[in-house]
Amino acid sequence: MEKRAAIAALVLACVSAYAYEHTAADQCDWSGSGGGEGGGVRPVYLRCTRGTVLWRYPRDALRVVFSFPSSFSGTNSSDYLGFRACVKISGPVRVFLEASGKLRQIYSPSDGKHELSHRCFRSRKYTAALYMEAEDDYSFKRAKVKLQYDLEPSSVKGGTLRVPDEEEECRPCTMDELAKAYCQSDLVAKGTVTAVEQNFELDTSELILRATKILRYVPQEAEGNEIDVTASLKKSTRVRVPMACDARHGHGEFVIMAKRRLGDLTLVCAPRLETWMEIVREMDNAPCVLHS
Repeated sequence: MEKRAAIAALVLACVSAYAYEHTAADQCDWSGSGGGEGGGVRPVYLRCTRGTVLWRYPRDALRVVFSFPSSFSGTNSSDYLGFRACVKISGPVRVFLEASGKLRQIYSPSDGKHELSHRCFRSRKYTAALYMEAEDDYSFKRAKVKLQYDLEPSSVKGGTLRVPDEEEECRPCTMDELAKAYCQSDLVAKGTVTAVEQNFELDTSELILRATKILRYVPQEAEGNEIDVTASLKKSTRVRVPMACDARHGHGEFVIMAKRRLGDLTLVCAPRLETWMEIVREMDNAPCVLHS
């Protein structure tokens, strides 16, 4: 406990100049092993909106600093309201968010939550820091820790794509939000919702979408032939939505707009096809060309 308190105090004060001098350049991903110099805290600096931290043979602690890119599309100093970060964590480590001079735990192997759960937090600044402390149990010495992260700009009235907290995610999108969602989502598809499956471990529901037409799709780097991907999407696509929204499948055709977050498609907006077609006809100041 004394060691843990000493390390936490070090994190909340400042990282030594020596540590700064031995930190890798700005990057999206980080991979390393062991602990810091002399049993201290090793700093890691990340300056992308998505990436992965892979920590092999974890020992001592890491201090992971996320810096939201100031050049991110749609973000400027006059309307900037901070960013939302979501992480997926696995492995023998305790993870704390630095907030207002304190450490707030967001993950431990024994916290009862599934490893695939999205753990999210907000920062009103351009940076946020996580303190990752390796478990002391000797049986974990050959294990690895993995942290995936996804940063998104906070909601701005008339600004960037809306990706708000759970309560906000449940409300219907406005006309302007629908236009922005269409232009910025990773998937936009016409189709029917054939079922809704609840996952109590992840506290989410999944919409099972049978797409009739793909209007927009941004592929992942690892995906292959575009035709094969499109055919697969039309067969069946799973889109996450918070369980608190009490999502249900109804009759008729919808336009599903989803953003990829930590590898999972997450619902942004879902207007009925008739509503979307009306918006396409009437809106003349959309951020991109809208199709139905």
